[in-house]
Amino acid sequence: MTDRAPVAVIVAMEAELRHLTDRLTPVSETRRGPWLDRAMRYGDLPVQILCCGIGMINAAAGAEHVCDHFSPRAVLNFGCVGAHTRELLPGDVVIGSATVHHGAFHILANGETYFPDAEYSVTGETVASNLRPCDPDLVALAEAATADYVPDPWAIDIGWPTGMARRPGKVAVGVVASADIWTQFHERIDELHARHQSLCEDMEAAAINRVCGRHHVPFLTIKDVSNNEFHAVSKLEGDIEALPASEIGRRSAEAILLVLDWLASEG
Repeated sequence: MTDRAPVAVIVAMEAELRHLTDRLTPVSETRRGPWLDRAMRYGDLPVQILCCGIGMINAAAGAEHVCDHFSPRAVLNFGCVGAHTRELLPGDVVIGSATVHHGAFHILANGETYFPDAEYSVTGETVASNLRPCDPDLVALAEAATADYVPDPWAIDIGWPTGMARRPGKVAVGVVASADIWTQFHERIDELHARHQSLCEDMEAAAINRVCGRHHVPFLTIKDVSNNEFHAVSKLEGDIEALPASEIGRRSAEAILLVLDWLASEG
């Protein structure tokens, strides 16, 4: 056992998080305001766990709590995403090379949208670029750690696209787009992909990455695809049942465990 700074893991939903915590050793739990801080270990590696809740505000608040209170050596995020390309299918895994807040844009007087591609100033105050790289060392580590990882095929009866041959999952590397938006309109998804080169969308990663950047804490996100709206339209009115609890986050949690193996071996 050592007194190393912990690796923190921040995830939106307990249904996703349990795929990781079931593989870790509990140490302690502490309630601090709205947050349940779970100290765990992976071998001798201390891991600080937080379920932040769904959405950008919850994610940013949770990341600020973790970075301020625990001073982690790195922050990892995983969970489920919707695909931004027709090729990515349920069960595929995306290592985030960068994150982008795709909901941060201007609606101009003519009704067109303008997305700032770079840092800009508002009356002398700097507004950071909405595109932020993930830590390059962690991205490289994740690529190496998952080089031989083949995600399990997605089950046919829980959303595999009709008429498509079932296949094992694959690992891709690219931009994760984030906003409090679930995009189903095909033309909009194509526009987002063309604008940002994004592979997928979630509701947390960009917010966590931004807060980690302000604290100078390395950040990595790994996601698994739960839905591809090009092939099967999810029902979003009322309770959402498009995300099977047995599968969402499972493959990205497996990839995170491979990253933790490497981090633990680094000492």
